[in-house]
Amino acid sequence: MTKKEFENSKIPVIEIFQSISGEGISAGNIVTFVRVGGCNLRCTWCDTKYSFVETGSDVKSMLPSEILDVVKKLGSNKVICTGGEPLEANKSKRYLPAFLAANGLSVLIETSGASPLYTIEELIAFDADRIDISYCMDIKCPGSGMSDKNLYENILQLAAGDELKFVVQDQTDMQYSMKTIEKYKQHLSGKDIALNFSPVSEAIQPVEIVEYLIENVAYFEENSLWPRLSLQLHKFVWPPLQRGV
Repeated sequence: MTKKEFENSKIPVIEIFQSISGEGISAGNIVTFVRVGGCNLRCTWCDTKYSFVETGSDVKSMLPSEILDVVKKLGSNKVICTGGEPLEANKSKRYLPAFLAANGLSVLIETSGASPLYTIEELIAFDADRIDISYCMDIKCPGSGMSDKNLYENILQLAAGDELKFVVQDQTDMQYSMKTIEKYKQHLSGKDIALNFSPVSEAIQPVEIVEYLIENVAYFEENSLWPRLSLQLHKFVWPPLQRGV
């Protein structure tokens, strides 16, 4: 898709709102969320199933320029593009984060890891190759039911300031996470790439994750890795199922 084609296309938007970032290294910061519709995965524990759709009463079709106007009126320079899945291939929404970044916004892309990250050619085409874009990318563990969809080669594109996220619901998921880290430790080592471990609500207690990370602290330090417990902060501030926060 060319930049001109993108600028004339409509994007399915579920919601645009300002709040705190709920998780990861930006947790607690004031940001603007742009949640697009449509997802190519169906994780068992997903808490935003309302964003699976691209049409319907919950979805507003918007031009990229209209989205940019709404975001800029909210006033924050920091944007989190989420979903659904914002980077689904062969969809106009894929290029919204690059478009927003090229228009002066600092953009974090929350992506499932089952869609390819941007190529340098895509970023150049959207004038975003030297702009502030970062990733918070999942690796789906077995408990999600979607671990066969992981594009592990995406890990090799992560750089300083990016985040790799493991949503875990049991010890099997923790062990799967560690095996993935071990396989890619050479790339992840010493690059300030956060390794976020996030608990599935009501499936595992955060203390279990903390204990597991402590048990493996020597491994993390020996390999210059950055593991973190990442809780969903917004669920402590508002009711867990409340939307638009």
